[in-house]
Amino acid sequence: MKKTSTLLLLCCTLAFIGCSDSDTQQEQPVVKTQVTQTPQVEEKAKAVVPTKELVKKDYTIDEIYMAMCIICHSSDGSGNTEKLTPSMRNLSQEEIEKELIEVEKDQGHIIMEHNRGKIIEMGMEYSAKDMASYMHNRFHK
Repeated sequence: MKKTSTLLLLCCTLAFIGCSDSDTQQEQPVVKTQVTQTPQVEEKAKAVVPTKELVKKDYTIDEIYMAMCIICHSSDGSGNTEKLTPSMRNLSQEEIEKELIEVEKDQGHIIMEHNRGKIIEMGMEYSAKDMASYMHNRFHK
């Protein structure tokens, strides 16, 4: 019972403090100050703040495909009709490369352009020629 009484008393006290008459409260003036930093402090602050730079890592084309492309294009290149993803199995290496180059140039492949942007943000840069070669060799055995 002591815990309940103490808790009730604490709640009432906080409610009373929070609901005090605003006419009796005095507003404190806001003082704005200009903080100047030394060059050393600014450099340390820059070092601590994360920047949105591309992650640089050497990913293989296989790693990129398995991490990012397989979700829509499947492991056998058959695509996904629900996601409107075309099959890669019936395209030549040149056709795949041409499509990937169009994606690089933002030629109307809205979803792929978005996905490519995410791939690049993750540091998984690839050339259209290398990816086309990989996909063609993988799906045309």
